[in-house]
Formats: sequence, C-alpha cells, structure tokens
Amino acid sequence: MTDKESEKEGILLHAKHALMPNKLGYCGPDDRGEILRHLQDSETSPKLLRLLKSFEAAYPFINLIGKSTGNAPFDYRVSEAYWIGNDLLRHVPTPDFYTFSHATLRNRKRSEVRKVFKTLDSQALPHHSFYVMSTYATSSVADGPSLSTDSAKKIETLVDNCRISLGRVTDVGRKELTVRYTPVGLKDGRLVKLEQKTKKVVFEKGVRPFDSVRRGDWVSLHWNFACEVLTMTQARNLARFTNADLAATNELLKRLHHAR
Repeated sequence: MTDKESEKEGILLHAKHALMPNKLGYCGPDDRGEILRHLQDSETSPKLLRLLKSFEAAYPFINLIGKSTGNAPFDYRVSEAYWIGNDLLRHVPTPDFYTFSHATLRNRKRSEVRKVFKTLDSQALPHHSFYVMSTYATSSVADGPSLSTDSAKKIETLVDNCRISLGRVTDVGRKELTVRYTPVGLKDGRLVKLEQKTKKVVFEKGVRPFDSVRRGDWVSLHWNFACEVLTMTQARNLARFTNADLAATNELLKRLHHAR
C-alpha cells in the first residue's frame, strides 16, 4: 500500500468509527450526512478532512499517535491504532501522552490527568476505549459500590456503547446485523466483562466492505453501529487492547477509591 493509499484508507477507517457518535450529536460538526456520503462513495476530499479534524478528541488523538511514531495522522496504521489497537500505541512515549492529555484535551481537568498518569504511567495508552474508560474512572460519578442500581446501569450503557467493542456476526438482515459480543459492566466498583450476549446493530450496506458482510465475520461496534469488518489480526488486537484498558482502568479505580 502506498503512502497515498494508506492515508485514504486511514481517513475512511477513521470516518467509519466517528460516524455514529456524530450522527447522534455527541461529537463533531453538525454536518452529519457528509461523512456518510463520502463513505458510501469510498472517497475522501478536503471537506471530509476538515470535518474529521474538527472533532475535539478523535483528531487530536491520531495527531498525537502520528507525531510520536513518525507517521501522518491519517495513516491507516495510526487510525487503526486509535480505534482498534495495534502496537503503535506502545510506541507513543508516556511523556508525550501526558503532555497531550494535560494541554490538549479540553474536557479533562489537569488534576484528573495527573491522577491517571501518577497511578498508571505506561499502562495508560492513547486508545479510544482507554480514553472512554479512564474518563469515567476519574469522574465524580465513579463512586464504586455505593452507586445506585439505576446510576450503575446508565454508566454501564454509556461506557459499553462509547468504547469500541468486538462482535461476531450471526445473521445478516437488510439494515441490521445480529452479533454476539461481550458487554462491559460494573461489579463491585470495577469494570468487568459480562456474560456474552446477542444483540442487533445497524449497518450501512452501501459502505464497503459491508456489501459483502456474512455470518462469522468479526466487526467493530460503536454506539450500536457496525463500523468495520475486521481481519482476524484486528479482532485479536481489539480484544487484547480492550483487556489492557480494563486492567488499567480498574487499577485506577482501586487507587482512587482507596484515596477517598
């Protein structure tokens, strides 16, 4: 793959994972149909780049990974590292990640950032799911076992939907896929994997490679949307880095609860 091809595929991979939270109005610009139109055509443009660069967290993260590893921010391996996970994550120096989190992320208090890196050091990775989980861990709602049942369920739903999760396709419908996946939930103040379950998620058949998705395929999921059909290596990486994110977040939760 040439550098130009890698950048195009990286932009499209990034757009696929940014699409649904943007469509739901959680992040990014208010121009939601434009991202989908580009994905349906498998094309990029300066306008799409401007849209993706306006996301407050996603673009700064890939810019960090790219700069720290000597790659362009939209290089395929960089987009893949942030959303799915690959070994580029372990080549981002911890001081770079700390400085970025301290100075660039708008919705993170500096006191929260210090707690994360003081506790975890190199366990903290610039992976989307770790960002989601660690944001929860350092928030005022992370009260461990004292949480009400309703509050715990809301947090479980938020964290589980916002992280990138891994699903195995068991049935292909016209607008939905049925997938088996392992939810993440709260138990005794920790984030844990729950019992595997089946659920339906939406997908865009007009977005490559979902025109040929089939039973047995592994897919990445974001806000109940199937973003990408994954290779076996990508599926393993997503599982591996999710486990690392969970371990790091639970270490953070343990330290923070002891400090209260």
